[in-house]
Amino acid sequence: MSRSSVGLPSTSIRYTYDATRGPSIEHVGPKYRRRVLFLGCILGLISVVNIGMCCYYSWVGGGCTGTGLSDKTNSDLPDTAVLYLQSSQGLGIHTCPFTDLGSTNSTGWRNPTATWQACLVNSNNPTGKMQSSFTTSMAFTGQQTLVYTWLAFAILYRSLCHYEWLLSTIAFMMYAVLGVVGYYSFSPFIPYPHQTAATVASLTKYIKPTMYDDSFFTYTYCNGDYIPSTNTRTCALGSESYSATVNIPMEDCDKAYKFNLAFLTVQYLSVAVVLCLLVIAFSAERIRRRYPLSDRLPPLKGTGMPVFIACACLVAYATMIFSKGSASLTSLSIIMDTDSPSSIFPFAQGSVDIATVFLIVTTMSVIRGTTRSSTSAFRLAAVTAILHVALVYPNIMGNLEVTLYNKIWELGKGQADLSDFSSPIGQKGFFGTGCRGFWSTYFLSFYNDASDPTLTAKVTSGDWVHPTPSQVDDLCWDTYISFIAQGVIFVLMHVQVVACSMVYKQNKGRPTDVYDPQPPTAPRDPREERLLREEDYEGHVVGAA
Repeated sequence: MSRSSVGLPSTSIRYTYDATRGPSIEHVGPKYRRRVLFLGCILGLISVVNIGMCCYYSWVGGGCTGTGLSDKTNSDLPDTAVLYLQSSQGLGIHTCPFTDLGSTNSTGWRNPTATWQACLVNSNNPTGKMQSSFTTSMAFTGQQTLVYTWLAFAILYRSLCHYEWLLSTIAFMMYAVLGVVGYYSFSPFIPYPHQTAATVASLTKYIKPTMYDDSFFTYTYCNGDYIPSTNTRTCALGSESYSATVNIPMEDCDKAYKFNLAFLTVQYLSVAVVLCLLVIAFSAERIRRRYPLSDRLPPLKGTGMPVFIACACLVAYATMIFSKGSASLTSLSIIMDTDSPSSIFPFAQGSVDIATVFLIVTTMSVIRGTTRSSTSAFRLAAVTAILHVALVYPNIMGNLEVTLYNKIWELGKGQADLSDFSSPIGQKGFFGTGCRGFWSTYFLSFYNDASDPTLTAKVTSGDWVHPTPSQVDDLCWDTYISFIAQGVIFVLMHVQVVACSMVYKQNKGRPTDVYDPQPPTAPRDPREERLLREEDYEGHVVGAA
Protein backbone atom coordinates (compact mmCIF):
# COMPACT_ATOMS: atom_id res chain seq x y z
CA MET A 1 0.00 0.00 0.00
CA SER A 2 1.40 3.38 -0.98
CA ARG A 3 0.86 6.80 0.61
CA SER A 4 -1.09 8.01 -2.40
CA SER A 5 -3.50 5.09 -2.06
CA VAL A 6 -4.55 6.32 1.39
CA GLY A 7 -4.75 9.94 0.28
CA LEU A 8 -1.53 11.25 1.84
CA PRO A 9 0.25 14.11 0.03
CA SER A 10 3.61 13.49 -1.57
CA THR A 11 5.18 16.06 0.78
CA SER A 12 4.41 14.05 3.91
CA ILE A 13 6.85 14.27 6.78
CA ARG A 14 7.76 10.63 6.21
CA TYR A 15 10.91 9.97 4.20
CA THR A 16 10.63 7.08 1.73
CA TYR A 17 13.04 4.39 2.86
CA ASP A 18 15.88 3.51 0.51
CA ALA A 19 18.04 0.53 1.46
CA THR A 20 21.03 1.97 -0.41
CA ARG A 21 20.91 5.17 1.66
CA GLY A 22 20.22 3.65 5.06
CA PRO A 23 17.92 4.90 7.84
CA SER A 24 16.65 8.42 7.47
CA ILE A 25 16.82 11.23 10.01
CA GLU A 26 13.24 10.42 11.04
CA HIS A 27 14.34 7.01 12.28
CA VAL A 28 17.30 8.28 14.32
CA GLY A 29 15.72 11.59 15.31
CA PRO A 30 14.07 10.30 18.53
CA LYS A 31 17.38 8.88 19.74
CA TYR A 32 19.15 12.18 19.05
CA ARG A 33 16.45 14.13 20.85
CA ARG A 34 16.89 11.95 23.93
CA ARG A 35 20.62 12.69 23.88
CA VAL A 36 19.94 16.41 23.65
CA LEU A 37 17.52 16.22 26.58
CA PHE A 38 20.13 14.37 28.63
CA LEU A 39 22.67 17.11 27.92
CA GLY A 40 19.95 19.62 28.77
CA CYS A 41 19.63 18.07 32.25
CA ILE A 42 23.39 18.37 32.75
CA LEU A 43 23.27 21.93 31.47
CA GLY A 44 20.48 22.69 33.93
CA LEU A 45 22.61 21.60 36.89
CA ILE A 46 25.55 23.65 35.63
CA SER A 47 23.28 26.65 35.10
CA VAL A 48 21.96 26.53 38.66
CA VAL A 49 25.53 26.77 39.97
CA ASN A 50 26.34 29.46 37.40
CA ILE A 51 23.36 31.61 38.39
CA GLY A 52 24.23 31.28 42.08
CA MET A 53 27.82 32.38 41.51
CA CYS A 54 26.74 35.29 39.29
CA CYS A 55 24.35 36.45 42.01
CA TYR A 56 27.11 36.24 44.59
CA TYR A 57 29.49 38.32 42.47
CA SER A 58 26.76 40.92 42.03
CA TRP A 59 25.96 40.92 45.75
CA VAL A 60 29.60 41.35 46.80
CA GLY A 61 30.27 44.11 44.30
CA GLY A 62 26.89 45.79 44.47
CA GLY A 63 26.77 47.28 47.95
CA CYS A 64 27.50 50.78 46.70
CA THR A 65 29.89 52.49 44.32
CA GLY A 66 31.38 55.91 44.09
CA THR A 67 34.17 58.06 45.50
CA GLY A 68 32.37 59.27 48.61
CA LEU A 69 31.97 57.73 52.03
CA SER A 70 28.89 55.97 53.30
CA ASP A 71 27.04 56.87 56.47
CA LYS A 72 26.26 53.21 57.12
CA THR A 73 27.73 51.78 60.31
CA ASN A 74 27.37 48.61 62.29
CA SER A 75 24.42 50.18 64.07
CA ASP A 76 22.64 50.39 60.71
CA LEU A 77 23.73 46.90 59.61
CA PRO A 78 23.90 44.46 62.51
CA ASP A 79 26.64 41.85 62.18
CA THR A 80 27.98 43.54 59.05
CA ALA A 81 30.37 46.34 58.24
CA VAL A 82 30.74 48.58 55.26
CA LEU A 83 34.17 47.94 53.82
CA TYR A 84 35.77 50.75 51.84
CA LEU A 85 38.41 49.59 49.43
CA GLN A 86 41.11 51.58 47.75
CA SER A 87 42.16 50.92 44.22
CA SER A 88 45.59 49.40 43.81
CA GLN A 89 46.62 52.48 41.83
CA GLY A 90 45.51 55.05 44.40
CA LEU A 91 42.39 56.01 42.47
CA GLY A 92 40.38 56.66 45.65
CA ILE A 93 37.65 55.03 47.66
CA HIS A 94 35.24 52.88 45.69
CA THR A 95 33.04 49.81 45.79
CA CYS A 96 31.71 49.02 49.26
CA PRO A 97 30.23 45.55 49.58
CA PHE A 98 28.57 44.45 52.78
CA THR A 99 30.93 41.85 54.23
CA ASP A 100 30.76 39.97 57.46
CA LEU A 101 33.95 41.31 59.03
CA GLY A 102 32.98 42.38 62.54
CA SER A 103 33.53 41.07 66.05
CA THR A 104 33.78 42.64 69.49
CA ASN A 105 37.37 42.56 70.73
CA SER A 106 40.42 44.60 69.82
CA THR A 107 42.70 41.65 69.25
CA GLY A 108 40.57 39.34 67.16
CA TRP A 109 37.97 41.39 65.34
CA ARG A 110 39.22 40.51 61.87
CA ASN A 111 37.26 37.54 60.55
CA PRO A 112 39.47 35.59 58.09
CA THR A 113 36.49 33.58 56.85
CA ALA A 114 34.84 36.71 55.42
CA THR A 115 37.66 39.09 54.48
CA TRP A 116 38.35 37.15 51.29
CA GLN A 117 35.36 38.96 49.79
CA ALA A 118 37.42 42.15 49.96
CA CYS A 119 39.86 40.58 47.52
CA LEU A 120 37.12 40.17 44.90
CA VAL A 121 36.64 43.92 44.59
CA ASN A 122 40.28 44.94 45.05
CA SER A 123 40.79 45.13 41.29
CA ASN A 124 37.89 47.53 40.67
CA ASN A 125 38.72 50.88 39.11
CA PRO A 126 35.67 53.15 39.19
CA THR A 127 37.48 56.48 38.85
CA GLY A 128 39.75 58.06 36.29
CA LYS A 129 39.82 57.17 32.62
CA MET A 130 39.92 53.42 33.21
CA GLN A 131 36.71 52.36 34.92
CA SER A 132 36.10 48.67 35.51
CA SER A 133 34.40 46.33 37.92
CA PHE A 134 35.67 42.79 38.24
CA THR A 135 32.61 41.50 40.07
CA THR A 136 30.02 42.87 37.64
CA SER A 137 32.11 41.71 34.67
CA MET A 138 32.23 38.19 36.08
CA ALA A 139 28.48 38.21 36.68
CA PHE A 140 27.79 39.38 33.12
CA THR A 141 30.15 36.75 31.68
CA GLY A 142 28.21 34.03 33.47
CA GLN A 143 24.89 35.42 32.28
CA GLN A 144 26.19 35.58 28.72
CA THR A 145 27.22 31.94 28.94
CA LEU A 146 23.72 31.04 30.11
CA VAL A 147 22.12 32.82 27.15
CA TYR A 148 24.30 31.22 24.48
CA THR A 149 24.20 27.69 25.90
CA TRP A 150 20.43 27.57 26.41
CA LEU A 151 19.76 29.10 23.00
CA ALA A 152 22.00 26.42 21.49
CA PHE A 153 20.06 23.72 23.37
CA ALA A 154 16.61 25.06 22.43
CA ILE A 155 17.40 25.67 18.76
CA LEU A 156 19.02 22.25 18.32
CA TYR A 157 16.05 20.46 19.87
CA ARG A 158 13.71 22.35 17.57
CA SER A 159 15.83 21.50 14.54
CA LEU A 160 15.61 17.81 15.49
CA CYS A 161 11.85 18.23 15.11
CA HIS A 162 12.11 20.26 11.89
CA TYR A 163 15.14 18.76 10.20
CA GLU A 164 15.62 21.43 7.54
CA TRP A 165 16.74 23.76 10.36
CA LEU A 166 19.78 21.62 11.17
CA LEU A 167 22.32 23.37 8.94
CA SER A 168 21.35 26.86 10.11
CA THR A 169 21.45 25.56 13.69
CA ILE A 170 25.03 24.42 13.17
CA ALA A 171 25.94 27.93 12.02
CA PHE A 172 24.36 29.42 15.14
CA MET A 173 26.13 26.95 17.42
CA MET A 174 29.47 27.96 15.91
CA TYR A 175 28.64 31.54 16.82
CA ALA A 176 27.59 30.29 20.27
CA VAL A 177 30.95 28.60 20.93
CA LEU A 178 32.75 31.79 19.92
CA GLY A 179 30.32 33.77 22.07
CA VAL A 180 30.92 31.72 25.21
CA VAL A 181 34.71 31.54 24.92
CA GLY A 182 35.51 34.96 23.49
CA TYR A 183 32.55 37.18 22.72
CA TYR A 184 33.57 40.61 21.44
CA SER A 185 31.18 43.15 19.99
CA PHE A 186 31.73 45.29 16.91
CA SER A 187 32.21 48.25 19.22
CA PRO A 188 34.89 49.34 19.92
CA PHE A 189 36.28 49.12 16.41
CA ILE A 190 39.76 49.69 17.88
CA PRO A 191 40.40 47.02 20.56
CA TYR A 192 40.87 49.34 23.56
CA PRO A 193 41.22 47.14 26.66
CA HIS A 194 39.19 49.51 28.86
CA GLN A 195 36.27 49.32 26.40
CA THR A 196 36.66 45.62 25.58
CA ALA A 197 34.53 43.18 27.52
CA ALA A 198 36.04 40.45 29.65
CA THR A 199 35.71 36.97 28.15
CA VAL A 200 36.27 33.44 29.35
CA ALA A 201 39.52 33.38 27.36
CA SER A 202 40.91 36.58 28.91
CA LEU A 203 39.71 35.58 32.39
CA THR A 204 41.61 32.31 32.01
CA LYS A 205 44.85 34.28 31.84
CA TYR A 206 43.81 36.79 34.50
CA ILE A 207 42.72 34.28 37.15
CA LYS A 208 45.85 32.65 38.56
CA PRO A 209 47.20 31.73 42.03
CA THR A 210 49.32 34.90 42.22
CA MET A 211 46.58 37.32 41.17
CA TYR A 212 46.33 38.82 44.68
CA ASP A 213 49.97 38.54 45.75
CA ASP A 214 50.71 42.27 45.59
CA SER A 215 47.37 43.46 46.95
CA PHE A 216 47.37 45.23 50.30
CA PHE A 217 44.53 46.21 52.63
CA THR A 218 44.83 48.51 55.65
CA TYR A 219 41.77 49.64 57.61
CA THR A 220 41.07 51.32 60.93
CA TYR A 221 38.36 49.96 63.20
CA CYS A 222 36.62 52.85 64.94
CA ASN A 223 33.37 52.74 66.88
CA GLY A 224 32.01 49.82 64.92
CA ASP A 225 32.99 51.22 61.51
CA TYR A 226 35.81 50.34 59.14
CA ILE A 227 37.73 53.35 57.79
CA PRO A 228 40.50 53.17 55.17
CA SER A 229 43.87 54.15 56.58
CA THR A 230 44.13 57.09 54.14
CA ASN A 231 40.76 58.56 55.07
CA THR A 232 40.77 62.00 56.77
CA ARG A 233 37.92 61.09 59.12
CA THR A 234 38.93 61.27 62.76
CA CYS A 235 38.16 58.58 65.28
CA ALA A 236 36.63 59.86 68.52
CA LEU A 237 37.32 57.18 71.08
CA GLY A 238 34.71 56.59 73.77
CA SER A 239 34.78 54.52 76.88
CA GLU A 240 33.65 51.42 74.99
CA SER A 241 35.35 52.05 71.67
CA TYR A 242 38.86 51.70 70.42
CA SER A 243 40.98 52.28 67.35
CA ALA A 244 42.93 49.51 65.69
CA THR A 245 44.64 48.98 62.37
CA VAL A 246 44.67 45.71 60.49
CA ASN A 247 46.45 44.44 57.41
CA ILE A 248 44.46 41.78 55.59
CA PRO A 249 47.06 39.10 54.73
CA MET A 250 47.16 37.55 51.31
CA GLU A 251 46.34 34.09 52.60
CA ASP A 252 42.83 35.43 53.15
CA CYS A 253 42.60 35.97 49.39
CA ASP A 254 43.15 32.30 48.66
CA LYS A 255 39.41 31.70 48.95
CA ALA A 256 38.76 34.50 46.45
CA TYR A 257 41.10 32.85 43.95
CA LYS A 258 39.45 29.46 44.45
CA PHE A 259 36.01 31.00 44.00
CA ASN A 260 37.14 32.66 40.76
CA LEU A 261 38.65 29.37 39.58
CA ALA A 262 35.42 27.51 40.34
CA PHE A 263 33.47 30.11 38.36
CA LEU A 264 35.83 29.68 35.41
CA THR A 265 35.43 25.90 35.60
CA VAL A 266 31.64 26.27 35.38
CA GLN A 267 32.02 28.33 32.20
CA TYR A 268 34.21 25.70 30.56
CA LEU A 269 31.76 22.96 31.53
CA SER A 270 29.10 24.96 29.68
CA VAL A 271 31.40 25.16 26.66
CA ALA A 272 31.87 21.38 26.78
CA VAL A 273 28.09 20.85 26.72
CA VAL A 274 27.71 23.15 23.70
CA LEU A 275 30.47 21.26 21.89
CA CYS A 276 28.65 17.97 22.58
CA LEU A 277 25.47 19.50 21.18
CA LEU A 278 27.41 20.61 18.12
CA VAL A 279 28.65 17.04 17.54
CA ILE A 280 25.04 15.81 17.67
CA ALA A 281 24.00 18.50 15.20
CA PHE A 282 26.74 17.53 12.73
CA SER A 283 25.83 13.84 13.00
CA ALA A 284 22.12 14.55 12.45
CA GLU A 285 22.85 16.77 9.46
CA ARG A 286 25.03 14.05 7.92
CA ILE A 287 22.11 11.60 8.14
CA ARG A 288 19.60 14.17 6.88
CA ARG A 289 21.62 14.63 3.71
CA ARG A 290 20.87 11.03 2.73
CA TYR A 291 17.40 12.24 1.73
CA PRO A 292 17.84 15.83 0.51
CA LEU A 293 14.84 18.09 0.25
CA SER A 294 15.56 18.60 -3.44
CA ASP A 295 14.20 15.09 -4.02
CA ARG A 296 10.73 16.47 -3.25
CA LEU A 297 11.03 20.23 -3.76
CA PRO A 298 13.19 22.02 -6.35
CA PRO A 299 15.84 24.34 -4.83
CA LEU A 300 15.58 28.11 -5.12
CA LYS A 301 17.44 30.00 -7.81
CA GLY A 302 20.43 32.22 -7.03
CA THR A 303 21.18 31.06 -3.48
CA GLY A 304 24.89 30.52 -4.09
CA MET A 305 25.98 34.13 -3.53
CA PRO A 306 24.09 34.66 -0.22
CA VAL A 307 25.44 31.38 1.16
CA PHE A 308 29.00 32.33 0.17
CA ILE A 309 28.64 35.75 1.83
CA ALA A 310 27.21 34.18 5.00
CA CYS A 311 30.17 31.78 5.24
CA ALA A 312 32.66 34.59 4.55
CA CYS A 313 31.08 36.72 7.28
CA LEU A 314 31.38 33.84 9.74
CA VAL A 315 35.09 33.49 8.94
CA ALA A 316 35.61 37.26 9.20
CA TYR A 317 33.74 37.36 12.52
CA ALA A 318 35.91 34.56 13.91
CA THR A 319 39.00 36.48 12.73
CA MET A 320 37.76 39.60 14.53
CA ILE A 321 37.20 37.56 17.69
CA PHE A 322 40.72 36.14 17.61
CA SER A 323 42.35 39.52 16.91
CA LYS A 324 40.50 41.30 19.74
CA GLY A 325 41.15 38.36 22.03
CA SER A 326 44.85 38.53 21.20
CA ALA A 327 44.86 42.26 21.99
CA SER A 328 43.22 41.56 25.36
CA LEU A 329 45.78 38.90 26.26
CA THR A 330 48.63 41.20 25.21
CA SER A 331 47.22 43.96 27.43
CA LEU A 332 47.17 41.56 30.38
CA SER A 333 50.78 40.62 29.67
CA ILE A 334 51.76 44.31 29.67
CA ILE A 335 50.17 44.80 33.10
CA MET A 336 51.63 41.61 34.55
CA ASP A 337 55.13 42.26 33.19
CA THR A 338 55.46 45.66 34.90
CA ASP A 339 55.51 46.77 38.53
CA SER A 340 51.79 47.53 38.51
CA PRO A 341 49.58 45.41 40.78
CA SER A 342 48.76 42.14 39.02
CA SER A 343 45.21 42.26 40.39
CA ILE A 344 44.34 45.33 38.31
CA PHE A 345 41.39 44.49 36.06
CA PRO A 346 41.66 46.35 32.72
CA PHE A 347 38.43 45.28 31.02
CA ALA A 348 34.93 46.69 30.83
CA GLN A 349 31.64 45.05 31.71
CA GLY A 350 30.11 43.29 28.73
CA SER A 351 26.96 44.32 26.94
CA VAL A 352 24.60 42.91 24.33
CA ASP A 353 25.62 43.96 20.82
CA ILE A 354 22.51 44.18 18.63
CA ALA A 355 24.64 44.36 15.47
CA THR A 356 26.05 40.91 16.26
CA VAL A 357 22.53 39.57 16.84
CA PHE A 358 21.43 40.76 13.39
CA LEU A 359 24.54 39.23 11.81
CA ILE A 360 23.68 35.85 13.34
CA VAL A 361 20.01 36.09 12.30
CA THR A 362 21.04 36.97 8.73
CA THR A 363 23.37 33.97 8.51
CA MET A 364 20.79 31.56 9.91
CA SER A 365 18.04 32.90 7.63
CA VAL A 366 20.17 32.49 4.50
CA ILE A 367 21.08 28.91 5.35
CA ARG A 368 17.53 28.05 6.38
CA GLY A 369 16.14 29.58 3.18
CA THR A 370 18.55 27.49 1.13
CA THR A 371 18.01 24.14 2.87
CA ARG A 372 14.25 24.56 3.18
CA SER A 373 13.67 26.39 -0.14
CA SER A 374 11.97 29.25 1.68
CA THR A 375 11.70 32.66 0.01
CA SER A 376 10.44 34.25 3.23
CA ALA A 377 13.72 33.37 4.94
CA PHE A 378 15.65 35.39 2.35
CA ARG A 379 13.27 38.28 2.81
CA LEU A 380 14.04 38.22 6.53
CA ALA A 381 17.78 38.00 5.81
CA ALA A 382 17.63 41.12 3.63
CA VAL A 383 15.89 43.09 6.39
CA THR A 384 18.27 42.00 9.17
CA ALA A 385 21.28 42.72 6.94
CA ILE A 386 20.01 46.28 6.44
CA LEU A 387 19.59 46.70 10.20
CA HIS A 388 23.10 45.38 10.85
CA VAL A 389 24.63 47.84 8.41
CA ALA A 390 22.63 50.73 9.88
CA LEU A 391 23.86 49.93 13.40
CA VAL A 392 27.51 49.58 12.39
CA TYR A 393 27.75 52.85 10.41
CA PRO A 394 28.16 55.17 13.47
CA ASN A 395 30.86 52.92 14.90
CA ILE A 396 32.72 52.90 11.59
CA MET A 397 32.60 56.68 11.21
CA GLY A 398 33.74 57.42 14.76
CA ASN A 399 36.69 55.05 14.70
CA LEU A 400 37.67 56.16 11.20
CA GLU A 401 38.18 59.70 12.53
CA VAL A 402 40.39 58.40 15.37
CA THR A 403 42.36 56.27 12.93
CA LEU A 404 43.04 59.14 10.54
CA TYR A 405 43.90 61.65 13.28
CA ASN A 406 46.42 59.34 14.97
CA LYS A 407 47.69 57.87 11.68
CA ILE A 408 47.17 54.38 13.05
CA TRP A 409 47.51 52.86 9.59
CA GLU A 410 51.20 53.84 9.76
CA LEU A 411 53.26 51.56 11.97
CA GLY A 412 55.37 54.51 13.19
CA LYS A 413 58.80 54.85 14.75
CA GLY A 414 58.12 53.47 18.21
CA GLN A 415 59.67 54.62 21.48
CA ALA A 416 63.38 53.95 21.11
CA ASP A 417 64.50 57.45 22.20
CA LEU A 418 62.57 57.81 25.49
CA SER A 419 65.73 58.45 27.52
CA ASP A 420 66.52 61.58 25.53
CA PHE A 421 63.10 63.23 25.47
CA SER A 422 62.83 67.00 25.55
CA SER A 423 59.09 67.46 25.05
CA PRO A 424 56.61 67.24 27.94
CA ILE A 425 54.66 64.07 28.56
CA GLY A 426 51.36 64.07 26.74
CA GLN A 427 52.57 66.14 23.79
CA LYS A 428 51.58 64.59 20.49
CA GLY A 429 54.44 62.51 19.09
CA PHE A 430 56.27 62.09 22.42
CA PHE A 431 56.09 58.30 22.17
CA GLY A 432 56.68 58.17 18.46
CA THR A 433 54.20 58.30 15.63
CA GLY A 434 51.63 56.08 14.00
CA CYS A 435 50.24 52.97 15.63
CA ARG A 436 53.23 52.44 17.93
CA GLY A 437 52.99 55.94 19.33
CA PHE A 438 49.22 55.62 19.69
CA TRP A 439 49.36 52.48 21.86
CA SER A 440 52.28 53.74 23.97
CA THR A 441 50.40 56.97 24.72
CA TYR A 442 47.26 54.97 25.47
CA PHE A 443 48.92 52.94 28.23
CA LEU A 444 50.46 56.08 29.72
CA SER A 445 47.04 57.73 29.91
CA PHE A 446 44.96 54.82 31.20
CA TYR A 447 47.31 52.77 33.38
CA ASN A 448 49.42 55.45 35.09
CA ASP A 449 48.58 58.26 37.49
CA ALA A 450 48.84 61.44 35.42
CA SER A 451 48.85 63.56 38.60
CA ASP A 452 52.02 61.90 39.87
CA PRO A 453 54.76 64.60 39.83
CA THR A 454 57.41 61.93 39.41
CA LEU A 455 55.80 60.38 36.33
CA THR A 456 58.29 62.03 33.97
CA ALA A 457 61.17 60.51 35.88
CA LYS A 458 59.42 57.13 35.96
CA VAL A 459 58.93 57.19 32.21
CA THR A 460 62.61 57.97 31.71
CA SER A 461 63.68 55.10 33.97
CA GLY A 462 61.05 52.71 32.63
CA ASP A 463 59.28 52.42 36.00
CA TRP A 464 55.74 52.78 34.61
CA VAL A 465 53.03 50.63 33.04
CA HIS A 466 54.13 50.44 29.44
CA PRO A 467 54.37 47.90 26.61
CA THR A 468 57.64 46.66 25.20
CA PRO A 469 58.36 47.35 21.51
CA SER A 470 57.36 43.78 20.62
CA GLN A 471 54.10 44.10 22.57
CA VAL A 472 53.34 47.38 20.81
CA ASP A 473 53.85 45.65 17.46
CA ASP A 474 51.52 42.83 18.53
CA LEU A 475 48.83 45.35 19.45
CA CYS A 476 49.26 47.12 16.12
CA TRP A 477 48.89 43.93 14.12
CA ASP A 478 45.86 42.90 16.17
CA THR A 479 44.38 46.32 15.41
CA TYR A 480 45.02 45.96 11.68
CA ILE A 481 43.54 42.45 11.54
CA SER A 482 40.48 43.60 13.49
CA PHE A 483 40.08 46.55 11.10
CA ILE A 484 40.24 44.32 8.05
CA ALA A 485 37.87 41.66 9.46
CA GLN A 486 35.24 44.20 10.48
CA GLY A 487 35.66 46.06 7.20
CA VAL A 488 35.08 42.83 5.26
CA ILE A 489 31.88 42.14 7.22
CA PHE A 490 30.73 45.73 6.70
CA VAL A 491 31.17 45.53 2.91
CA LEU A 492 29.79 42.01 2.55
CA MET A 493 26.63 42.84 4.48
CA HIS A 494 25.89 45.58 1.95
CA VAL A 495 26.21 42.99 -0.81
CA GLN A 496 24.12 40.55 1.22
CA VAL A 497 21.18 42.96 1.20
CA VAL A 498 21.18 42.97 -2.60
CA ALA A 499 21.84 39.22 -2.95
CA CYS A 500 19.01 38.18 -0.62
CA SER A 501 16.63 40.63 -2.25
CA MET A 502 17.44 39.18 -5.67
CA VAL A 503 16.77 35.62 -4.46
CA TYR A 504 13.40 36.71 -3.12
CA LYS A 505 12.57 38.51 -6.36
CA GLN A 506 13.63 35.63 -8.64
CA ASN A 507 11.62 33.05 -6.70
CA LYS A 508 8.66 35.18 -5.68
CA GLY A 509 5.32 33.49 -6.28
CA ARG A 510 6.49 29.88 -6.37
CA PRO A 511 4.96 27.55 -3.76
CA THR A 512 8.18 26.99 -1.79
CA ASP A 513 6.51 26.87 1.60
CA VAL A 514 4.27 23.89 0.85
CA TYR A 515 6.67 21.57 2.64
CA ASP A 516 6.09 22.40 6.30
CA PRO A 517 7.02 19.36 8.41
CA GLN A 518 5.21 18.81 11.67
CA PRO A 519 7.10 17.86 14.83
CA PRO A 520 7.66 14.08 14.99
CA THR A 521 5.90 14.08 18.35
CA ALA A 522 2.73 15.69 16.93
CA PRO A 523 -0.39 13.54 16.46
CA ARG A 524 -0.34 11.80 13.12
CA ASP A 525 -3.06 11.74 10.54
CA PRO A 526 -5.23 8.59 11.00
CA ARG A 527 -4.35 7.59 7.45
CA GLU A 528 -0.68 7.84 8.38
CA GLU A 529 -1.22 5.63 11.42
CA ARG A 530 -2.91 3.05 9.21
CA LEU A 531 0.08 3.04 6.89
CA LEU A 532 2.60 2.82 9.74
CA ARG A 533 0.94 -0.31 11.08
CA GLU A 534 1.85 -1.97 7.79
CA GLU A 535 5.53 -0.95 8.02
CA ASP A 536 8.33 -2.12 10.27
CA TYR A 537 10.74 0.27 12.06
CA GLU A 538 12.96 0.65 8.99
CA GLY A 539 10.11 1.71 6.73
CA HIS A 540 9.86 -1.55 4.78
CA VAL A 541 6.34 -2.39 3.69
CA VAL A 542 5.40 -5.67 5.32
CA GLY A 543 4.94 -8.36 2.76
CA ALA A 544 6.42 -6.29 -0.05
CA ALA A 545 8.81 -7.96 -2.42
